[in-house]
Amino acid sequence: WNYNRANFKYDQGQRWQRYTTGRKMAMAQVGMFRQDVTDLAGVSMAKLKVYGPIYGIVITVCTTVFVEGRSGLKFPGPPVFISQIYLQCLGIGMGFMALATWLLFHASMRAQVACVQLRTRKVRVPVPTQRQLDGSRKLLSTWEEQGLYDIFRVPFVMPNGAGSAENSDDEEEEGKQHKGYAKGGVPGIASKVRSMALEAHEKGHTTHNMSMPGLTAGHPSWYEAELEQREECPESSPSGFGKDGAPLPYEHFEMLREAQKEWWGCEAYMRICFLYGMMHLIMAFSYWITLHNICELGMIWCSNLGAAGLTAGVWIMFRMDVLPEHGGSFPAEIGGPLVASIT
Repeated sequence: WNYNRANFKYDQGQRWQRYTTGRKMAMAQVGMFRQDVTDLAGVSMAKLKVYGPIYGIVITVCTTVFVEGRSGLKFPGPPVFISQIYLQCLGIGMGFMALATWLLFHASMRAQVACVQLRTRKVRVPVPTQRQLDGSRKLLSTWEEQGLYDIFRVPFVMPNGAGSAENSDDEEEEGKQHKGYAKGGVPGIASKVRSMALEAHEKGHTTHNMSMPGLTAGHPSWYEAELEQREECPESSPSGFGKDGAPLPYEHFEMLREAQKEWWGCEAYMRICFLYGMMHLIMAFSYWITLHNICELGMIWCSNLGAAGLTAGVWIMFRMDVLPEHGGSFPAEIGGPLVASIT
């Protein structure tokens, strides 16, 4: 029975190659999944490098202006009402920037923690264990573990021990088209006999599926046992998901979507705090230019031009970040420095 043993040896070589190739593809796919997690979480982590230095510089400028930017030290003090507005805008800008800094660090560090945890605990490269390798690697002595039918099967006379897999839709469509040579001769008779046997089995006229030598397609029983093993232990299969691939939508996208709920709000409100912090900082400079030029230097037109330019800059800044269709695209309170300079 060396023929059956040679077939088994050849099949096991192909089986091991199929397993290693499938596992390599699964590892490459998971490698791309891990890169997806890094890219998506890296957007929030990269903002720390971009916005962090800006926030630090703005807070430093606010602290310096609080100490060195006071008016009335060398000249008569300006009116109290405009000094209060100036210091109040400066304090509001500093408060918003401090809050934006805290939200920035929270969002960036939370995204980094989620990225590390997903890559180390969930989205891991499916490197096969020693047990999985031993289960997929078959020795030649395992040929004796087969059934007696497969061991002593007479080639070309006795059909295989297991039935063939179901045909796909394309194969069924091709099977319906019998042309030329398939209509007559021995192959045509064999096809008709096999079709009649299958119809009798489907109608219940036979107790089991009829197998006929030379007419019934099939495969060895070890292959059917392997498919059953894939259903019972899908993580031991070449793909790591049994007979199917990774289900859609991919799990790592859903896990990252859930993790993003921990920091996306902080990231959004960080931008809002950044906007209002910069607006109040520029408005504070505009008030300071007004009171310094008028009360200390007596330069009225320089005060008007400086207040008008900085007020226009604040309006442009607000207009570029806030959509006009939601209302509030032209806040009148931003023009306070220009009104104070004119009055």
